[in-house]
Amino acid sequence: MRKMTDIDEIGRKLLNTHKYSRDEIEIIIPKLREIDRLRNEKDAVIMAHYYQIPPIQLIADRVGDSLALALAGHDSYLNGRLIISSTVYFMAEMIKILNPKSKVVIPDTKASCSIAEGMNVSTVMRIRESYPDSSIVAYINTTAEVKSVVDVVCTSANADTIIKNMDGNPIILIPDYFFAKNIVKRITDDRKGRRYLAYKMIRDGNIVLEDLDSCREETIPLDKTDMPLLPEGTCIVHKRFTPVDIYEYKRLGVVDTIIAHPEVSPAVAEEVDMVGGTNKMISHLRDHPEFKRILFITECDMAAPLREAFPEREFFTPCRLCDYMRKNNLDNLANSLINEEYEVTVDPDIAYGARRSLERMLELTGF
Repeated sequence: MRKMTDIDEIGRKLLNTHKYSRDEIEIIIPKLREIDRLRNEKDAVIMAHYYQIPPIQLIADRVGDSLALALAGHDSYLNGRLIISSTVYFMAEMIKILNPKSKVVIPDTKASCSIAEGMNVSTVMRIRESYPDSSIVAYINTTAEVKSVVDVVCTSANADTIIKNMDGNPIILIPDYFFAKNIVKRITDDRKGRRYLAYKMIRDGNIVLEDLDSCREETIPLDKTDMPLLPEGTCIVHKRFTPVDIYEYKRLGVVDTIIAHPEVSPAVAEEVDMVGGTNKMISHLRDHPEFKRILFITECDMAAPLREAFPEREFFTPCRLCDYMRKNNLDNLANSLINEEYEVTVDPDIAYGARRSLERMLELTGF
């Protein structure tokens, strides 16, 4: 059995975030002690995304972005153990697919994702029918069903590499639209004379794709009964950021550098110094110790791993929170440990196809 976690140290770290009062931490600490006790009793593993609330990140066994969570699925450490996936649902599915011998549970099944809700299998299949020579690259923020019918999956950490190494013409990126535009803009060489199309939205009963070089739209009819849950696959958090959120910081000169996630709009991406996923943000700051005051444009709770990695630096953000990620909390996390609910299952045929796409991603990026 593993050693008990130093919960008092977590309390000190929470206080240093300046997000919780001492009274709030006094309520949080007993909950963390109970979660740690239950985890040890069941030899369970808690996996959390960087956008979870700080107490969950600090009590978790593994914390990371989507790629890190995918890589963890190949870790023999997890084999056959109870996994609490304190993430959104598509991530829990991914962990289950890559670690089929484990029981995977998620604290709240309503922890979804607006990007994932903006794409479905019917839409992918209609795109495939219209572009039979294409390679379809799905952002990892998609359901297991969608992953099962595309050619490969990518994350914010490896999209450039995946796109460059894929065959097919055109390369079609699904969803999200902002992510696709920001990623393809970075690919200035090795384009092999191909077209790059991005899924934009469902409009007037049509699938709308955009040629990312000409900005010309191309449409495909879609039956009304086959529509995705949401008409466009963009992030409800990142699309709320605007250049105005950045201008005041620049005007006042209070930050040394500005970093942003590639799910922000291209207009926002134009205003920052570095665009990259969560692990790339940390790596970038590690490579640049001269940056002492950092403005980050992504989900607000990214502050927790940034401050954990660089406690001597100051971090600023026009704070935006993900309502989906907030579905998970300490109370339902404890319930997941006690009652082992809610279990995440994936149909074997879907799991096979999705695993193929995920394995292809790892192969193309050398993992």
